[in-house]
Amino acid sequence: MKNWWLPIAVLGLSGLGLLLAGNRSQEQSQRPSNDLSARRDPLGEFSKIIETELDHIQRALEELTESLEAEA
Repeated sequence: MKNWWLPIAVLGLSGLGLLLAGNRSQEQSQRPSNDLSARRDPLGEFSKIIETELDHIQRALEELTESLEAEA
């Protein structure tokens, strides 16, 4: 039984090598990274949301300033 471990290990490793070397398997292994790069930029979306909120705050501060100046 001990004599069979080395040939079985070599066949298993060569099978994995063939699996990884094939074109189809390379495409399948690259698909998740391609999907991630094709998705929208979550930080960009977050930045846009923050910018709109800052614009709302700026407008509210300007209105507050105008109302305080009108009272004075």
